[in-house]
Amino acid sequence: MHYDRAFFDAGIDRAHTRCLKWDDPSHCKPGDLAMWVADWDFRCADPIVEALKARADHPCYGYPCADANDQAAFCGYWQRRHQLTVLPEQTVMLPCVVTGLRQAVLTFTEPGESVLIMTPLYAPFSDAVHRSGRKILDVPLLKQPDARYDIDFDGVEKALQNGVRIILFCNPHNPVSRAWRKEELARLVELANAHHAMIVSDEIHADFVYQPLRFVSMLSVPGAEKCTLMLTAASKTFNIPGLQQATAVSFNGELLKKLADHMEMQGITSGNVFALPATQAAYTLCDDWLDTMLSYLDESRQLLSDRLRELLPKAVLTPVEATALCWIDLRAYDPDSQSLDKKLRSAQLVLNSGTIFGQENGNGYMRLNFACPHAALAEGIRRMAQALK
Repeated sequence: MHYDRAFFDAGIDRAHTRCLKWDDPSHCKPGDLAMWVADWDFRCADPIVEALKARADHPCYGYPCADANDQAAFCGYWQRRHQLTVLPEQTVMLPCVVTGLRQAVLTFTEPGESVLIMTPLYAPFSDAVHRSGRKILDVPLLKQPDARYDIDFDGVEKALQNGVRIILFCNPHNPVSRAWRKEELARLVELANAHHAMIVSDEIHADFVYQPLRFVSMLSVPGAEKCTLMLTAASKTFNIPGLQQATAVSFNGELLKKLADHMEMQGITSGNVFALPATQAAYTLCDDWLDTMLSYLDESRQLLSDRLRELLPKAVLTPVEATALCWIDLRAYDPDSQSLDKKLRSAQLVLNSGTIFGQENGNGYMRLNFACPHAALAEGIRRMAQALK
């Protein structure tokens, strides 16, 4: 298959496929333009489709088992794409990254203990803490004059000095599209090790970092082998979250075994009959699809910035260094996210309200998913301007 700009321009009609993004009536109604949840409106790469068809053609769907080829595909991909050497024994399979966040909190903390997060932040991080009976200790990211966000290292150090022993971290960051630099990650690792804390690093958006920047895994930082559990999946990169397969990685065997033992006690298994062949195909046969999509999304960033500047000049777009998601400050038009959401829905545009990423520092913001055909993205900005003007 030859993937080009026209392939991604074509998009795909996802209606009536039991698709959360488009078919769930509590989120999206007929005529709405869905630009909220983080899955992409592009056709999957052919090797993934063919792997699923081949497995479906065998008319028995009993208990599956992962094999050495599944591990080799994962490890080879991370070596090839990110120059991170991972051994099979340094991995544990999970259903999804959110499962990993919750299991990490349950495994490495006790009820009532505090867990450090940095808002605005993908909502399942705080859910993982609340639903586990732990306390959130929020050290908000620091917004700079250019709308870029930085880590509050003084706040992190103070929290660790006060006894926090686990940091849930998003790398690259969702929703503020930040690609963390190696020196920033090194400082976080240094603080964690100095205070005998651990870092759980969600790296599911690792493949979405735009040039000239490069993705840096937390595990590539000296000292991270002592304290870091990394969570990732093919689900965002290759748009297969419905298949439910992810991976936890740690160079600390004790941390990894403790997590695996806790999941076994909870009866959590992974590697379903369709996810295994599809994920293996994604990691071994789909680099050409991925490279073309990333080039397409790079163009989308510029289109997004240009249209916002033209149609909503008071909107402040946080620099999109990474992910296929953007964080837009719309407070100049309406300081209340609930009111913003209502106005946007009146123009049949569905985004994520900023308050789900942080009640205080998300109000007046919206998150927009731009992994869609350029024509749909332009229409989304047009509807946003229609609603807010």
